[in-house]
Amino acid sequence: MKKKNKKNSPNRIKCQISGIERMSNATYLANKGEKFGVTGNVWASFYINKDEYKKLVANVENNGFNAVLDAYGIDKDRLSKWIKFNGRGKFVSQKKEEELVELAA
Repeated sequence: MKKKNKKNSPNRIKCQISGIERMSNATYLANKGEKFGVTGNVWASFYINKDEYKKLVANVENNGFNAVLDAYGIDKDRLSKWIKFNGRGKFVSQKKEEELVELAA
């Protein structure tokens, strides 16, 4: 029988769109935060997983920035940070990502 006295790890990150959680580690979170000039906790508060990021970017490309704001029920600042903090993937070109961030400004 397994013990059920596990503590909830502070290094779990949760996708802000799907709600799916995954385990991470303190070094990864700190490095991600440092890369974007924020703390690891702030970076984690804007984390979205790759699948949701792909959907988000496709939605912005197809429907426009303002339509996505309405669809997700979020403000411009949050959408901008989702794109900025989770980008740089192989499925979005650097130029396209910069255009999306510029639209958010």
